[in-house]
Amino acid sequence: MRIGLIGAGRIGRIHADNLLRHPGVESLVITDSVAGLATDLASALGAEVAADAEAVISDVDAVLVATPAPTHVDLIEACVAAGRPVLCEKPLAMQLDEANRAVDIVAGGGVPVQVGFNRRFDDGYRGARDLVAAGAMGTVTLVVGQHHDHLASTAEYIASSGGEFKDQLIHDIDILRFVTGQDVVQVHAAGTATGFPWFADLGDHAHTAATLWLDGGALAVLVGSRQDPVGYDVRMEVFGTEDSIAVGLDGRTPLRSVEHDGFTPSDPYTEWVGRFGDTYEAELDAFIRLATGQGPNECTVADGRDALRIAEACGRSAREGRIVPLGEIP
Repeated sequence: MRIGLIGAGRIGRIHADNLLRHPGVESLVITDSVAGLATDLASALGAEVAADAEAVISDVDAVLVATPAPTHVDLIEACVAAGRPVLCEKPLAMQLDEANRAVDIVAGGGVPVQVGFNRRFDDGYRGARDLVAAGAMGTVTLVVGQHHDHLASTAEYIASSGGEFKDQLIHDIDILRFVTGQDVVQVHAAGTATGFPWFADLGDHAHTAATLWLDGGALAVLVGSRQDPVGYDVRMEVFGTEDSIAVGLDGRTPLRSVEHDGFTPSDPYTEWVGRFGDTYEAELDAFIRLATGQGPNECTVADGRDALRIAEACGRSAREGRIVPLGEIP
């Protein structure tokens, strides 16, 4: 296949490297609104450069979108109109009306569009989902998710990120739905900027906690933080009437036990590529199968929209200090 990559920033560079190593990809065409980024990346990898997104879309078999979120839906629309399958980075959009527009575009276009929630391709999360689906957990009663970045993001990034719930915790929201097979019916969320007052200056939170009620009766608690001095920590615990399991708990988990026979990780994860690098390869492989009609869509635009809807409910709950039913979010 001849693949187009729109966006040559950090995540675009990861995708570009994976694309050129994939046996199903014969050639790669790259563009970015910052021309130098595309040229530098293409030169480093031996790929081609296109002047703009329109030039890429007209010249390839499928497209990977790795641009800022506000551009996603317009690019999806252009790709669908041209009959080009799309792998679009998360979040699907920054606003729900745009996410709903993407759902309508894809429903009417007959072109496959996959959203890039890469954790769906992590062996641990997939193993947890399989155990839940097989009934091995019994009735799922409680889920606890943790998401802690190692180093706080820059003010420039936070100012345009969409907020902690839409930018960071949206991963945990999506994977909660993926693992449990349940949907969220109401949320109660809170946030603080303790230790990082400049987050508050930007109208955002540095640390968040959300309680979510699921339609199958389970309760979930998702916790996020923009800074963890020990490392990058992403985990999930699933409790059921027959078993309890953990995802992301291993010798590199950045937790230092203070028990007398506890442990300190020798090589803790410090960033998301080390923790989830393999998932981007698996995500791409699934997309190639989808684009060539050989596999299912592992993460639809409806999935992307639903995760954004829950994140929006969390943001409203944190602002207003109350439980927010999902029915309030159109």
